[in-house]
Amino acid sequence: MKTSIRWFTTIAVLALLLLLAACGEQKENASVEEEKVGEETSVETEANIEAEVEESYVVAVANEKDQTLSIIYYPEQRQEIIELEGSAHNLEVNVETGLVWVTINPPHGHEDEEEGDSHGHGHGHDEESVEKVVAYDLKTLKKIEEYEVGDHPAHVTTTKDGNTIVVSNSGDNTITIINRTNAETITVPVGEYPHGLRLSVDQQYVLIANMVSADMSIVDLTTKEEVNRIEVGNGAVQTGISHNGEYAFVGLHFDDQLAVVDVASQELIKKIDVGVGPVQMYASYDNRYVIVANQGSEESPSDTISVISLETLEVVKEVQLGKGAHGIVISKDSRYAFVTNMYEDTISVVDLETLEETSRIDVGYFPNGISIN
Repeated sequence: MKTSIRWFTTIAVLALLLLLAACGEQKENASVEEEKVGEETSVETEANIEAEVEESYVVAVANEKDQTLSIIYYPEQRQEIIELEGSAHNLEVNVETGLVWVTINPPHGHEDEEEGDSHGHGHGHDEESVEKVVAYDLKTLKKIEEYEVGDHPAHVTTTKDGNTIVVSNSGDNTITIINRTNAETITVPVGEYPHGLRLSVDQQYVLIANMVSADMSIVDLTTKEEVNRIEVGNGAVQTGISHNGEYAFVGLHFDDQLAVVDVASQELIKKIDVGVGPVQMYASYDNRYVIVANQGSEESPSDTISVISLETLEVVKEVQLGKGAHGIVISKDSRYAFVTNMYEDTISVVDLETLEETSRIDVGYFPNGISIN
């Protein structure tokens, strides 16, 4: 009898151990499954974060002839329109303040536009109208600030802190320097028909392209004086700068070239043949490329950008876009270039990894300047 009990007890214990082992396997399997689910969730979360980051591109475009700004949210491609009080020739977004600064010329009729220069500048307007630079808040899309400037304002640029605004006045051969902390404006004479302008990397100098005098003015922001003027070539239309501070660039609209200036020596060191009628250029923040928008003319539009290696200062690729490639800006992650196609009312988006156009977006009439937050 005792032997039977012992056997029964032994069998029961073995059964219990097998049951516990099975439960352990189930828990272990469940734990592995939970870990896999956790990994999948983590991957999905990372993908969502990447998508959210990509959707943060906010691009501002000046539509000169319909007197509007397009505010584009990319890649969503949602678009908001700001109605202006005149023609917006160019603009620049200041990231620190969240403001977009726009040069405004008084409204003019079609007849006056045809009498303007090759970039659609006309000078016919009533005597009561004033030229100005205006700031809009990118979040509210409301005008919050404005200043009167010189005759026929073309381009605008800002210091990184957003406290100093500089405007080129093509009609009177000056630039206007605005101190926002005390609303003081100072006028500085430069070359003939100043057009595009950019700041040096150290924020000390303004580099101005003078279209008629075929040179680049350098103005010291501290002394408020022109300290040098460098001959570069015909139709000096816009300046640029490499983000490592090594080179300055000038688009030579009538020479079909990009002038390269050594910043340290302030000497012209090279001219690079690009497409027809180059206008704006922009260097990538990773110091790989400077990209030139080739506009051509309204009668014979060009439709390319020239991609130039900053290492070799040679063209590595021509990319075909829309008609009249004019304004260009590059995102701060060096992922995309955004280009205005002036003669077909679109902007192109170029992937800088593949150097191919990935999107083309309709905007307003005669898109000119472009900037990004």
